[in-house]
Amino acid sequence: MPDTPPTALLQRSDRLPRAIPPAWLLRALALLLLGVLVQATPLNRQWLLWAHGMSLLPDAFWAAMTLLASGWAGLILVSSADRGAQGGRAVLLAFGLGGLLAFGLKALLALPRPGLVLPEGSLHFIGQPVLHGGSMPSAHALTALCTASLWVCLLRQRGGRPGLELLAWALAALMAGSRIAVGAHWPADVLVGAGLGLATGWLCWQAQARWLRGERWMSPLLPLLVELGAAGAAFAADAGHPPIRGLQWLLGAWALASAVWRLTAWHSSRNRSMA
Repeated sequence: MPDTPPTALLQRSDRLPRAIPPAWLLRALALLLLGVLVQATPLNRQWLLWAHGMSLLPDAFWAAMTLLASGWAGLILVSSADRGAQGGRAVLLAFGLGGLLAFGLKALLALPRPGLVLPEGSLHFIGQPVLHGGSMPSAHALTALCTASLWVCLLRQRGGRPGLELLAWALAALMAGSRIAVGAHWPADVLVGAGLGLATGWLCWQAQARWLRGERWMSPLLPLLVELGAAGAAFAADAGHPPIRGLQWLLGAWALASAVWRLTAWHSSRNRSMA
């Protein structure tokens, strides 16, 4: 892990977040509206079948992308990207809000998955077929865009790197699009999920700076707890595609390493403050 002085860990927890443009919410709204329009037209089915016919990448690639868009993976990818506490706070808030939005809408709308609608043999399922649980919106797409938005917020906090920001959005698009490639979601599901994810990331980044402001002792420990919990999920989850099991273990090991670093830095900082 990066060799950052323990005092810097505490200082970064109190830095005010750089303002993120409200235009992000307009883009989120545009994705939501596009998803609703696609849902109401034959394009939903046509785009799904077209995407399956055009996929030139191996199954393992799409399985890996869909794994990175899991909720526990989002916790790891954001929290471990920040040596302070802002990433951990924001992604924990996003995990709660995003989960309520995604699974609340799934239960409310109860739209069928592609595998229950299209004729048998129309789809090439990658991994274990997902046929139940409600299709709209895609929780993985929500996680993908939320993760990318928080990555970009952290990058801008450090001064901004356009190349890395573009890479974050590109990776998020692949992660969200993987839900179509594996046969789990309609394009409309992915568009709506992406819009919700972008809005969730924006809102939670703004909210995290106002949370636990007066209790600094919790700031360094909160991301540690997030990473430990996510590491446990990484080792226990069944992705339904054995070839990418190694990626799960790698993410789990990375989260554990990050948590150990945080615990060591926090303990060292406490000893120094008491000396």
